[in-house]
Amino acid sequence: MITRSGVEPGRRSSVRAVVAAVVSVLAAVLGVLPTAGVAGAAEAPTSRDLYAWPFAWNSIWNLPLATTARYGEFDSRIGDLYADVENISVDPDAPVRTLGGAGSGEVRVDPDLRADGSWNNCSTLLVASPDERTVVQGQPMELEPGGDPSWEYAWPAQSLAGDGTEGCHGGSGLSGIGGTIREGELSSGEPLRHALKMSLPCTTSCSPENGGFRWPAVKADDGYEGRYGGENPQVAMGSLLALPPDTDLSGITEPDVRAVAEALRTYGAYVVDETGGAPSGSFQVQSTALREFPHLDSAAMREVVDQLAVVENNGPFTPAGGTLLAARRAACAPPFDDGTGGAPATCRRDTEAE
Repeated sequence: MITRSGVEPGRRSSVRAVVAAVVSVLAAVLGVLPTAGVAGAAEAPTSRDLYAWPFAWNSIWNLPLATTARYGEFDSRIGDLYADVENISVDPDAPVRTLGGAGSGEVRVDPDLRADGSWNNCSTLLVASPDERTVVQGQPMELEPGGDPSWEYAWPAQSLAGDGTEGCHGGSGLSGIGGTIREGELSSGEPLRHALKMSLPCTTSCSPENGGFRWPAVKADDGYEGRYGGENPQVAMGSLLALPPDTDLSGITEPDVRAVAEALRTYGAYVVDETGGAPSGSFQVQSTALREFPHLDSAAMREVVDQLAVVENNGPFTPAGGTLLAARRAACAPPFDDGTGGAPATCRRDTEAE
């Protein structure tokens, strides 16, 4: 189960860790193959928690790849991989704190959350309001556990039930919570049911053509003209990278790598930022989920990244490579727990795409 704030009390986390370890041992003894992240291994849910699985069904973060998606060549130029940390607190039961710096107002802040003011670490906090559905984003955030948060730059408020497109990623202008690998996702044994986010070494990978970005990004890095050195105009801020549907993942034995690979084949990952230097690449991971991704910089994960392609026909009228009537590689997002926000029957899974 994904927690709303991304921080569970220590006792529950310990119990769950023990249970997960026991299950893993039993699976190994009985010869059960790992199913984490396999699109067809778990039944699609009939509802979702607004805080754990936010945004509209047709948000870029929630739409599975269309069967009409066109996959073009992508040379990642990536050597090592690391996690870009995202600070997230969206639990409506968390204590109320006062946001300072470029932000203002009262927000919900998990008492165990901390942030050291590092750049590229987007932060998303739930606004303490009657509807409890609005978040604010900013960076870099400074926060001592139990204290009041502050950040230097703020972005406009967004609804957790809206499209969730824009936010605090300075390179692209895209969301700091949408696409993030959240706490509990990689350890749950369930598929990741959303698109991911990546940062690239843009000196070798990102093209400066067309302003250095493409939909759904709204901008490129400042000074991109002299920094972006990629030759493929399809690859820029906002590009959707994905594993082609015929990619064989059967040899991946690491559960965390398998889950991420399945998500890359089902949803893909949007380019949201530039990494600090070539040849590094990164995935955006919630600060409290880092321990769930032990094989991030492994040979297996780098091999997956090396097989990524760019979705050439991703655009405002063909999101994730197809119109909203196109068949998808997974079931579309169900309604929220209150019955709203679900995909219509026209958003459907292609049963032959698994």
